[in-house]
Amino acid sequence: MLTVSGVHSFYGHIEALKGVDIEVPDGAIVSLIGANGAGKSTLLMTICGNPRAARGQIVFDGDDITGLPTFEIVRRGVAHAPEGRRIFPRMTVVENLQMGAITSDPVGYDADIRQVFDLFPILEERQSQRGGTLSGGEQQMLAIARAIMARPRLLLLDEPSLGLAPMVVRQIFQVIQEINERDRMTVLLVEQNAYHALRLAHRAYVMVNGRITLSGSGSELLADPEVRAAYLEGG
Repeated sequence: MLTVSGVHSFYGHIEALKGVDIEVPDGAIVSLIGANGAGKSTLLMTICGNPRAARGQIVFDGDDITGLPTFEIVRRGVAHAPEGRRIFPRMTVVENLQMGAITSDPVGYDADIRQVFDLFPILEERQSQRGGTLSGGEQQMLAIARAIMARPRLLLLDEPSLGLAPMVVRQIFQVIQEINERDRMTVLLVEQNAYHALRLAHRAYVMVNGRITLSGSGSELLADPEVRAAYLEGG
């Protein structure tokens, strides 16, 4: 579904991505792990067109989207739940969800909002509450639900477990697995919680300093001594 080939990306004169190659098969969960500052978030943002890839190619569903504006990439079926949630704090839960649905056919809106309320029942309880008054975990659920409202074929998730309590983390990873298995939604997951990310992943990559250094199935990377030492055992 998604192929990133030799992509370089810059912030000013700083090269954040240094020839990245990844593949995200249709219907798969692909996890990308690595330390802070490795370039993981930059890769997701580059896929979405901001920043633009300086060199290389990004192909989604057979079409080159490297030079497309972000709104056109979203229309083609890519949704992004960014790091830090970035919900609209003064809008209610329902208004945030409506913003996520802005590119979708309104005919299916009622079914879509029912789906996200089934995934995150607490959002239905809080639907008239302003986003900024929600707990951190509820805001993360809202960010993911807002992205799902766009009916994406490819969902980009950036650090969905960051700063959340273990019980909420488990719930969010269960939802990711459910939408993948039930709806065949393809997911590219950036996550510092390497254990959960690799357990969930059909395929996984390790990024170090803007480069992909390891790849394999999630189970292969879970068993890799180098990965275990760096990301799973506090090394």
